[in-house]
Amino acid sequence: MKDLSAVPSATAEPASTSTTLHIPGPSSVTLTKSRSGWSCIDDNRLRNNLFAAVGFLELANAGDFAANVWNEVPVPIYAIVFMAIGGCSAFVLSICAFCDSTKALRNIKFLKNQREVLKESRGELSRDTFAEVTKRELRIEMINRWLMDLLMGGGAMLISIGTFMAIGGANPKVWFASNILSGYLGNAPIALFGLMSAIWATMVVAKMNAHLTVARKELQGSPALPVLRQRCFNVQVFFIVNGASNVLGGVGSMLTAERWWGYVILIPVIISSIFCNIWWRHRVGYDRPYIPTPPPMTLDTITEALEASSQLRLSIQDGAGVDLESIFGGPAGLKEVLEFFVKHDLFEQFALRLVTNKHVRDLFVRTEDVSAQISVDGILAREEEHHAAILGVALTFLMKHGPRHMLHRERFLLEILGTYLVEQKRSQTVAIEK
Repeated sequence: MKDLSAVPSATAEPASTSTTLHIPGPSSVTLTKSRSGWSCIDDNRLRNNLFAAVGFLELANAGDFAANVWNEVPVPIYAIVFMAIGGCSAFVLSICAFCDSTKALRNIKFLKNQREVLKESRGELSRDTFAEVTKRELRIEMINRWLMDLLMGGGAMLISIGTFMAIGGANPKVWFASNILSGYLGNAPIALFGLMSAIWATMVVAKMNAHLTVARKELQGSPALPVLRQRCFNVQVFFIVNGASNVLGGVGSMLTAERWWGYVILIPVIISSIFCNIWWRHRVGYDRPYIPTPPPMTLDTITEALEASSQLRLSIQDGAGVDLESIFGGPAGLKEVLEFFVKHDLFEQFALRLVTNKHVRDLFVRTEDVSAQISVDGILAREEEHHAAILGVALTFLMKHGPRHMLHRERFLLEILGTYLVEQKRSQTVAIEK
């Protein structure tokens, strides 16, 4: 593999004695208990927590079907039934969208804090790489999620109100207001989002092409190249399908105000919207921790970290016969396991497992507790006689949640790898021009 760190550059990363890229997670978390169970309240990570329900927002776009197709007085009974179903569906989906927007806001707040920290960091190439990744993550959360939730959720709410009003269409004023709400006014936010989404999708697809162009040259012969190529493909599939369907949905929604066949256009839009939601949650999105200081990195350290994560995931997925000794390559005590969890950003999920596991939860929380602070030091402070039980929970947790978590970590490392290659090339170009 070509070593880019050996190329002279005015912004080259300072030499580091470390040969490993470390992106650890928190070693202490704050948990709170609600009716739905325990959860972490720390805003210390980007969370891949997109609601599955928002994939059906385009279906809410068609909730006014009965109101626009049977736009007559008196309103037929069967049309009233369809209006009630469409109005209720649009209303429920709009509530789901607004709930999802609160989760998106937490991610946006986290990413803005991360961006400010990176501005004050040293190590120009490392900082620029993480800053570029953070900027892209922030824009995705703002445009593809928060803005989508507000505009399409708001449009669904207006469509719902207009559809319910259409039931009382015998009143001329109600009939007119219903047509406005379920027609142009309700569909306008959806059309606006479609336009903005398409522009942003074009930018992301172009960025992924830039990643691939540099990677084909610098990663030639490396096992990281096909993995990065697959990552770029997955991202491009999402944004191409999502961008195209949002534009088509915007056009179709405006046509439905006067033409029934506009709803035919919405059929592939609804299907693609559901597909994009599933594709993002399972193929593109990822969790990642807060990065207080960008670690020094080279092309080799990134690819080695990626390979190590992949090997760890595959070793855990092997299933039967896997134990802590085989994972660690020898005897592992509680301290080593907890350090491993922090190193690979697994500690938060493990802490949640500790307070919900019936065999060890009494060691950390009482029945009446509604909050808890779980830390590495606090776990190690428990009597040694309980360490074996905690290690048993750790192994079960690692087998169940480890593969998915490491897959998310690989996605994040691939984002870093592609961005690093582009930023490295840019810094070299600037250095040559100087």
